[in-house]
Amino acid sequence: MDNEFDGVEELSGGKRLACNLFAAGIVLAAGLFLLLCGIDVIHVKVSRVIVGTLLAAAGLIFFVSALISRNSVSLWLSFCFFVPALVELLVCVTPAGYKNLYPLYIAIPAVASLFTMLYTREWLAHLWVIALFGVPAAIFALGNIDGVGWAVILPALVIYIGFIMLALAVRSKRKDEDEN
Repeated sequence: MDNEFDGVEELSGGKRLACNLFAAGIVLAAGLFLLLCGIDVIHVKVSRVIVGTLLAAAGLIFFVSALISRNSVSLWLSFCFFVPALVELLVCVTPAGYKNLYPLYIAIPAVASLFTMLYTREWLAHLWVIALFGVPAAIFALGNIDGVGWAVILPALVIYIGFIMLALAVRSKRKDEDEN
């Protein structure tokens, strides 16, 4: 019987140390940035940047760890933190608010899969995730266009769901034919 961990290699002591040192450095840098904001060396309120800073720090820890350990799961997870950190930054520096940027939250798995797909070259598995989450995010983003409201967004989502159902039905039929 195959063990699901047979292909998983434990990190060497050096790589584990590098990951831990980078993680500590990133947390220290985030803390220093927040402290500089708190003592008004950087003229931004801590309450305005703490969430984005911590999200970016977590994303960076996963990203660096992914590069050191060549771990695609860590890479995928890094973008699950980078995208919300980006939203926080955009809310702080642009007139856009969460009501304009929420489609980015819907797109998190698509963005994570896009970058992981480019890193691993595993196209097919990630294309499904990109389609499943990226298209609805784009449909919801239509609400940012003047004159496009829920009367357009909801029917577009229903049509998209219909296409997904059709694709799954065709895929299921092909799988059944391949098994016979």
